Amino acid sequence: MALAAPTPAAAPPAHRRGAVAIVAPTGAGDLYVPALAQHGWGAVAVTVPGADPSGAADAYSRVVAHRASVRRTAQQLADLGVQAILTGSPAGTVLAERLAARLHLPGNDPDTAAIRRDTGLTSAALLAAGITAPRSIRTTRLSEALEWSAFTQVPELVLEHPDPVNQASTLCHTPADIRSAWKAIHHSGSQPLVLREHLPGTQYLIHTLTGPSVDGSTDHTITSIWSELRTPHQQGNRFDLLNRRGLLARALALYTMRVLTALGVRYGPAHAVVTFIPDRGPALLSLRTDPYADVDSEALRQVTGHDPIRDTALLLTSGQRHTIPHQQRHAHVTKVALVPQSDGLLDPYLVRTLTTLPTVTATTGLHAGDSVRAGHVAGWLLLVADDSRAIDQDHRVIRAAEHLGLYGSPA
Repeated sequence: MALAAPTPAAAPPAHRRGAVAIVAPTGAGDLYVPALAQHGWGAVAVTVPGADPSGAADAYSRVVAHRASVRRTAQQLADLGVQAILTGSPAGTVLAERLAARLHLPGNDPDTAAIRRDTGLTSAALLAAGITAPRSIRTTRLSEALEWSAFTQVPELVLEHPDPVNQASTLCHTPADIRSAWKAIHHSGSQPLVLREHLPGTQYLIHTLTGPSVDGSTDHTITSIWSELRTPHQQGNRFDLLNRRGLLARALALYTMRVLTALGVRYGPAHAVVTFIPDRGPALLSLRTDPYADVDSEALRQVTGHDPIRDTALLLTSGQRHTIPHQQRHAHVTKVALVPQSDGLLDPYLVRTLTTLPTVTATTGLHAGDSVRAGHVAGWLLLVADDSRAIDQDHRVIRAAEHLGLYGSPA
């Protein structure tokens, strides 16, 4: 499902072989290296001050240290024959877009980079463009936040850090809640926070891939949509793959493509968190363009046909999009997070019980005796079945195991 946007886009490199600069690569960003190598492309790492260096430095042909000058870094990359730029982590998002613009390579609009990285600015930009978004205020002053809250009369509000990479947020019902949350989150007088209306409905994680179409215009493709159930502490703990043929999926897709165009997304992967506002329709909560590593890329690829890392490498090296086989659309796929509410150790018997459930296809590393921390994801389970009821049954077993002592003691 794709919709051509009017914004012109630079064409991807026409070279059969080339080098890609991956800016601030860590974790998911390092996965681009083997994906690009499958197409005969090499990778150059660009490190940035203040970001942890990549743990896979040996996989890169060269490492370029960016210090302050975009012009100098761009010249170094040009001298190395770099023909494409990719963001390797949230820390490299803005620099990657500036380098791509400097080298006249495909990339997102650098003029809207700050808007995409700030949920308060994002909502304001979308509302100004006539696109639904949460009502919010972005401010450095607690008094302004309290005045706005009193004026809007919204019963539930969320106070959050404006950067969508930072997940610090607090649900507030009263002015006292806002004051308390402000003190807990606000680290300096110059740091703005965003106070927005709380939207309690289902959230949807939407993966997209953007590139030039045949006529040169920007083409946004929705690659997958996951509906998300959250804990009372606003942590995602179950994601169900949405059938993209339904009316709901189509509404979410059309809205997301409008958002991508309005926010200057022109090239590469993105993942958006969208919810529904009653009587107003879909609304964007956050948008990110850094790489996304899923529970088990190979297992997910087999059942969904989608892999953000592999699909991005294919687009960059060939200009092509990966097509999803028709039969793969019918499988029911669910990702389940294990989130302990207290510190503990994984129980050997219950871990074995969960990993051998009929619908469990893959897991992250879950080992008996591993320590877990309260509020932090201890691991993920990937559930796949032809019948959604089988997944629901195994999901109930997973939650029962948590209460029975999966983390070392009964909840």
